[in-house]
Amino acid sequence: MLVELAGVRLLTDPLLTDRVAHLRRRRSGAEVDLSTIDAVLISHLHVDHLHLRSLRQLGTHTLVVVPRGAGAWLRSRGIERVEELSVGEHLDIGAVQVLAVPALHRDRRGPHSRVRAAPLGFVIGSGDGSVYFAGDTDLMPEMAELRGVEVALLPIWGWGPTLGTGHLDPLRAVTAAERIDPGLVVPIHWGTFSPLRLRPGPPRWLDTPAEQLRRSLESSRLRDRFSLCLPGESVRVDGSDPPRR
Repeated sequence: MLVELAGVRLLTDPLLTDRVAHLRRRRSGAEVDLSTIDAVLISHLHVDHLHLRSLRQLGTHTLVVVPRGAGAWLRSRGIERVEELSVGEHLDIGAVQVLAVPALHRDRRGPHSRVRAAPLGFVIGSGDGSVYFAGDTDLMPEMAELRGVEVALLPIWGWGPTLGTGHLDPLRAVTAAERIDPGLVVPIHWGTFSPLRLRPGPPRWLDTPAEQLRRSLESSRLRDRFSLCLPGESVRVDGSDPPRR
């Protein structure tokens, strides 16, 4: 996601290539001038969230904010401007404060890697508003402590047809939103990348998250606060005004 707040432009977990491992981009995102990005927020170490080729596209001038423990590994791979945060710590970037909050997800880079760091979410705040980026996470009691953020970016799926622990599906995302009670929820982490397969075309289940989310929202008091965006679409929030695409 590209978050613009108080004149600061932040990218979350950027994956800018058309292919990563066995995944291929299904939908194109918006064209972004990478030279205007002030910082990148990395929630955890998995390759579809901390993608080295994508970070290198941003150049050495861009600040990369990572979970504590990942900094030395990133610098050894040519990423020069790195700041580490632990839960409860914050960093000021221009007029914006970035606060690290808990996330419930696996902490290793991969099954054959010794690199590990506790996953994070981020609350991005200024006098103009606040945004919660969840990264990858499962439901947590700590979500109730985030009540009142203006916008919540909540994952509703992953890259495969099933989800293990450490993720939100559409039903759990609605429960998370009810705990956080934000002014607006933008579902993320669904439908953009498709696994490579022998059959032509993307698998049908790639659109399952959106369909399940609509069903899950039928009985939720927050059903009017969800804005389902496709890659390349945006939502603008101006104070108490309704969101606009």
